[in-house]
Amino acid sequence: MARLNDVPNGVSDAGLEFNYAVWGPGTTATLCNVPWNSDYRDIVKFASQQALDDYLTQNSGAVWSFPAMTYARAGMPVRVNLPFNACYKYNYLRVTNGMQPVGHDSSRSFYYFVTDVRYVAPNTTELVVQLDVWQTFNRDVTFGNCYVERGHIGIANENQMQDNGREYLTIPEGLDVGGEYIITRNLKQTIGSRDASGGASFDIIVATTVSFEGSGGTVDNPVLESAKGSSFESLPNGVELYYFPSATAFINFMRQTSDLPWVSQGIISVTAVPEIPSSQLQVENVTTSWGVIVQRLLTFRVPPFKRSLAGNWRNMTDIPSRYAHLSKFLTYPYSMVELTTYSGTPLVLKPENMAGDDLDVVQLVHYAPPSPRVAFYPYRYNASEGNADVMDGAYIHNDQGEFLDMTTGMFNLPTFSVVNNSYLAYMAANANSVAYQHASADWSQQKTLTGNSLSYNQATSNMGLATRLNEMQMRAGSASNAIQNQQAVANAAIGGVTSLAGGAMGGPAGLASSALGVASSAASTAVDINARNQQLAVSQGLARSQTSAQVGNQGYMRDTNKEFADYAAQGDYENTIAAINAKVQDARLIQPTTAGQIGGDAFNLVAYEWAIHAKVKRIQGAALAAIGEYWLRYGYAINRFVTPPMSLQVMEKFTYWKLRETYLKSTTCPESFRQTIRGIFEKGVTVWNDPADIGTVDIADNAPLSGVTL
Repeated sequence: MARLNDVPNGVSDAGLEFNYAVWGPGTTATLCNVPWNSDYRDIVKFASQQALDDYLTQNSGAVWSFPAMTYARAGMPVRVNLPFNACYKYNYLRVTNGMQPVGHDSSRSFYYFVTDVRYVAPNTTELVVQLDVWQTFNRDVTFGNCYVERGHIGIANENQMQDNGREYLTIPEGLDVGGEYIITRNLKQTIGSRDASGGASFDIIVATTVSFEGSGGTVDNPVLESAKGSSFESLPNGVELYYFPSATAFINFMRQTSDLPWVSQGIISVTAVPEIPSSQLQVENVTTSWGVIVQRLLTFRVPPFKRSLAGNWRNMTDIPSRYAHLSKFLTYPYSMVELTTYSGTPLVLKPENMAGDDLDVVQLVHYAPPSPRVAFYPYRYNASEGNADVMDGAYIHNDQGEFLDMTTGMFNLPTFSVVNNSYLAYMAANANSVAYQHASADWSQQKTLTGNSLSYNQATSNMGLATRLNEMQMRAGSASNAIQNQQAVANAAIGGVTSLAGGAMGGPAGLASSALGVASSAASTAVDINARNQQLAVSQGLARSQTSAQVGNQGYMRDTNKEFADYAAQGDYENTIAAINAKVQDARLIQPTTAGQIGGDAFNLVAYEWAIHAKVKRIQGAALAAIGEYWLRYGYAINRFVTPPMSLQVMEKFTYWKLRETYLKSTTCPESFRQTIRGIFEKGVTVWNDPADIGTVDIADNAPLSGVTL
């Protein structure tokens, strides 16, 4: 603090004072024109007071001296002995006193804005002045650690792209970026396609419950062997999985298998998948019983691998050259990358969260049932630099980024069905049944015919038995008749002997009489024998006639029964065969069946192709220009504590500062002026190197200075 004894004789002589309130005798005033103004939107940081004075001298007009002390109280006008016309053309005033310093004071000039010029008299003009606090006291101020809200230091910061911009460039600006984005590049890698000629670059995987290796045979002798299971992609599965390197290979297989529906009916899924690199394919060639070579998938896993869609993709945003140095345009929401497979699951990627300058994605596949899919995720998205990849052998297992939480891909791969010949399938399925029915019909016919023959033979045997019984009866009658005849002859002989004996006893007359009696008895015996013989002959003839009639009737019954039974047996056989043939004929009209299922999303594959796309986008031209001009003029949002450089310059021509908290480490001016300087920077101010550039320079012609960091 200055004390009275600091001046000569320990007294203060107002006539010897010179400051912003009292202009002592000998004070020189210079009217000038300057491009900055009293609202402090623009200020100039001169390298020294001499540089400022030199500039004002070059742009000065009227110059005069105050012969006596003049008061320049704040808000009070100052009268000068100059005509009005000599004063109204100027907006700035410098006052200095060459007799200074007095005592220990240093030489100083004071600078004022001329806010108004008033006519008082022909040679008297009244100037309304306002002290230019900045130019008067800025060399007496040292800035401390200030909270910078916005400024060009963000553009000049040589570390701004550290961690791809996440460290400094992701502060929200609150600016309107428009409603849509322009696609500046559409990068892609194809993983599956088809063409108009029918060619295709995708593979087919077939899952079946029937083994292609052991099954086959013919319609009459089909062979069906169940699948033995698989462990494709280390997943236990009851089905077998077969690989076809193209759609053509699969179609050829189905054509060669079309006559074996009992084999193809076991197919439960036919899935189209992107090409499997041959280096990652493990298959076993299997020859089917019908001579077709198929490839059975073995235990393996397609490892994740990186696909590089572009190198140094940040150069593909097509930022106009005027704004090319504004690196914040390479961050979201001003630029973005859309990762998509055109399947309705796009990913919006923020450039600052993407690792490095190469646009890399990791491909993951899952082909084994159920729900096969192909997925892509951006490599190391949101990963911190300190976390390394987790590796599974030579392959990425987890990149320590968003990983599987941020994926796009084909999640609904198309599946197809196969058509089975139902007639052949029916015939194969009923081959043994039909053969059995034929054998059963043959057996029924043979059994019936054999039964008919048996009945015929039995009837014939009965007829022979009746004839034989009748003959036996007649022989018995003849034998009985012969016995009776013999008995009669014997009786007659005995009687004759007796009679002759008696006649002998009685003499010749007796003998004659006896002989006559004998003759008479013999004649009677002969008559009896003849009668019995005739009676026997009649009885036997009647018996023969009756037997013949009965046998004849039995023969008719036998023959007609056999003819009818044989006819019925033949008819039954023909009807049974006709029924079997009718079933076979009806089977020809059974609707073909399908195996597998039709589903999934094949639209992209048919209408376009399977591919992973990375669309590099930026905001549209109008929004980009509006934001770019704003940044060129006012810099980026900073929102952190920074100690401004002494020169307050971080750009070649002008530097904008907007502070929220302004700390001044040292000042040699009253508090009101300190607050004025603080207010200048907290409302926002542009510090210029050359006052000639104010309002004239192209704001894009303002390159960053080197060596500036935050």
